[in-house]
Amino acid sequence: MPDPGVLARARSGTGDTVSAWAFEELSRRIVQGHLAPGAKITEEALVRDLGASRTPLREAIKQLEELGLIVRQRNRTLRVAPLQTEELVELVRLREHIEGLAASEAARRFATGEIDTGPLWTVIGTIADAEARLEGATRIDRIFDLGTTFHAALVELAGMARVARIHAGIQLALARYRFVNARDKRRLNHRSAEHREILEAVESGDPAAAEAAMRIHIREGLRAYATNPDDGVDRTA
Repeated sequence: MPDPGVLARARSGTGDTVSAWAFEELSRRIVQGHLAPGAKITEEALVRDLGASRTPLREAIKQLEELGLIVRQRNRTLRVAPLQTEELVELVRLREHIEGLAASEAARRFATGEIDTGPLWTVIGTIADAEARLEGATRIDRIFDLGTTFHAALVELAGMARVARIHAGIQLALARYRFVNARDKRRLNHRSAEHREILEAVESGDPAAAEAAMRIHIREGLRAYATNPDDGVDRTA
């Protein structure tokens, strides 16, 4: 059940506030599998379960449809979108282009003294510390979360607001693939090293080198995603 205090605060604001809260709550449930791929969604059930009215719920559902997390079938039935290889590949390729561009621009801006990369080094240090503490753990969600933080921060350093908005949507769509892959430790020992290589390339001031480092990192991630047999992704389509 959602936190009643959070919902009460949302209700005390505008309709947009309730819609944003409903979007966040539904996104979380979809990403974490509480609303499973293929599950049927009805407004009636959501009104009853979330305690929000239909208007903000419809706006939240519309946003999730636009992001591809919810699909509307021909008979108007709403379902959680399935996990599919084609979507995963498309999202990762989009991410590669977007983040490659962002890394290139960040390198240019670093060379001209426009940005401070110190906070990103802090994130990399935190990733390394988290890696060292994961012996015996069954999931590596913390590492995924920190990686997401690193990439979002780097995109912000590029200073391109539209790119940052597009990137945020891609990252949300990819979040549920990350969640189902959070037991896969094959690249665990490489994450902080790969992020370090990306940031060093940015600090070299060479846009081409920064873009290349980012693209290599993202392609390695796709290779791991695409070969994990236990992620629940439909590879038959």
